[in-house]
Amino acid sequence: MGKFIGELNAESVKIYMKEIEKMVKSHNCKRFINDLREATILLSIGDFYNAPARMATGAFDRSWRRAIVVKQKLDKLDFFETTSANQGFYVKVFEDMDEAMKWL
Repeated sequence: MGKFIGELNAESVKIYMKEIEKMVKSHNCKRFINDLREATILLSIGDFYNAPARMATGAFDRSWRRAIVVKQKLDKLDFFETTSANQGFYVKVFEDMDEAMKWL
């Protein structure tokens, strides 16, 4: 599980994703939770649109499952979920940690 606290913007996402890549490689993870409940999400719709392409060039495999847990679901997160699915990634956004764990 990767927990993010603070402002989540285009720059902080790059740093956060590099940390996650290291973590999943070292533990050979295929399922992952991004805990963003204490994050302030400042990403634009364009950032969300481009994120799956960035995942594809990184260490992220399309067979993985990634649950994102937030305090409150935003329309932009629904868009990200759909965009990720359209590019072959299993990503789902939740407001409840238990539901995220069940989905994984």
